[in-house]
Amino acid sequence: MDNKEDNQQGTTMVDLRGISEDVPFDWDAADRLATQLRSAADACEGQISRRTSLASHASQEWRGVYGRQFGGRMDICTGDARRLATAMRTAANQVDELARLAREEQDRREKARAWAAEQEDESFLEKVGDFFLGEDEDDLPPIPPPVTPPHYTVAAPTAPSRE
Repeated sequence: MDNKEDNQQGTTMVDLRGISEDVPFDWDAADRLATQLRSAADACEGQISRRTSLASHASQEWRGVYGRQFGGRMDICTGDARRLATAMRTAANQVDELARLAREEQDRREKARAWAAEQEDESFLEKVGDFFLGEDEDDLPPIPPPVTPPHYTVAAPTAPSRE
């Protein structure tokens, strides 16, 4: 009998394959990576005001076409720094999201393992009673909560055209 037939008869089959292994995910490494990405984003943005100030002093020496080119390149540099910082924060948020999804899966597996262990520990008389009288709700396999959809983040903004 397959799952489709089971569902038509009113019973629910829960797939417990894969519960014996932990989710292969390094939460500490993910946390460190997200922290480093956010730190790098802050450092990148922190350079904008300093470099803008230096460029302001330097622009006093540039005149004409070269002065306009210098100003345009500084605008590109500032925009790139902001986009890079945004992209690093987006990546950090995506790492956090992966860790959240991995944690949810790990919790699901742990609950399924606990249920399976309880079923194995049931006495023979309890199993016979379940067979003839039906199972209590506590004896049914844990039905995993709906999978929380990932929170997608927006793509980093595109760079302006360079002259």
